[in-house]
Formats: sequence, structure tokens, C-alpha cells
Amino acid sequence: MNKVAQNFYAGLLFLVIVSPAPVCAYVFNVNVDTSSLAGTNANLAFDFIDGDGTVNNTVQISNFLTDGSLGPGSALLTGNASGSLNSTVILGDSDFFNEFLQPITLGNSLHFQLETTNAFAGGIPDSFSFFSLDSADLPLFATTDASGTDALFALDLNGTGNGDLSVFASSSTQPDPPTWSIVPLETVPEPGSLGLLMIGSWSLYRLNKRKNRT
Repeated sequence: MNKVAQNFYAGLLFLVIVSPAPVCAYVFNVNVDTSSLAGTNANLAFDFIDGDGTVNNTVQISNFLTDGSLGPGSALLTGNASGSLNSTVILGDSDFFNEFLQPITLGNSLHFQLETTNAFAGGIPDSFSFFSLDSADLPLFATTDASGTDALFALDLNGTGNGDLSVFASSSTQPDPPTWSIVPLETVPEPGSLGLLMIGSWSLYRLNKRKNRT
């Protein structure tokens, strides 16, 4: 390796050392038993609030499955919300309040995968909450959510572990109330642009070295 190449790769190595750690994605499987509400017209509310107003986080909902039916109306998007439950929904925090509101006729169950980043700059963390609402956008049933908003669960992105996850339960007096579970999966590192640059540069170096041998 010539001197110029040595200096180039030494510089890249220095940038890797001094650069922040790569962003990680935190993944959860969400399962909701709605058999006691089968046939009910409802709205699923995926809410994301920008708490710290400094660093940006993203929430992604994918792999949505249900034996109910979506619609008949289209989803209502508020703030930095995009996508579809038939593919992927993405919520950013460029606005304070961001919501994806999906009309649905409930079946016996629903499932989705929740993936978030978890950056935090101090103060009030960004927060994601999930709600089951009636056609008037009021809670379909009461939960043990101490805030009084009757979320099924809330996730504060406070930069630690998988974040601060609070899973509530139905406080309905009906004989067979809805139940749900949120299961954290393994953390998935997301390659940063500098890491991708290193991989590409190393590949070019190996290619040039191979050419020089021939």
C-alpha cells in the first residue's frame, strides 16, 4: 500500500473512532386479542409525540395482520405520518403531535411489529402510544393507563435499553375483556453513512490490490 492510501485509510479509521455510536432500531411484537369486540367498528390510533424537541426519532409499524377488515375510509394522517398498514407506516417527530388513525372493523385479533430509534437529549422524551377508539374517537374500553387517556401501551424513548415501556391492561367490567402483549425483540444496529463509506472504501482497496497483482 502506498503512502497516500495509508494516510487515507488512517484518516477514515480516526473518523470511525471519534464518531458517535451507530443508531440502533428497537423492535417489538404487538399482539391484541379482540375476540370480545369482533364486528365492532373502531379506529386504531398510533400516536407519536415529540417530547425533547431536539433529537429526532422515528417509529415504524409493519407486518400488520388481522382477521378483521381495514376501512372503509382511508387512514387519517396528522403531522409527520405516512404510509399504509398494508405495507409500512412511518411516524417522525418533525411536528409535536403525529398520528396515524386507521378505521377498522375488528376481528378476533390483530398483530403488528413496532420498530423505533431511541435517541434522547434530556428533558421530556419522545413518546409513542397505541389506542383503540370508537367511531367518535373516544376510547373503545377503559385501561389501567394512569394518564387517563386509556392507551393500551406507551413507550418513552429515553435512550436507555429498549426505552421506558408501560403496558396497561383492560379495566373493563365485561366478562371477556380484550387482552394484549408487547414482546421486545433483539436490538438491530443500523449502519451509519461512515460505516458504509468504510465498507465501500475497503472494497475498492481490495479490488485495486487484486488488479495490481495481475
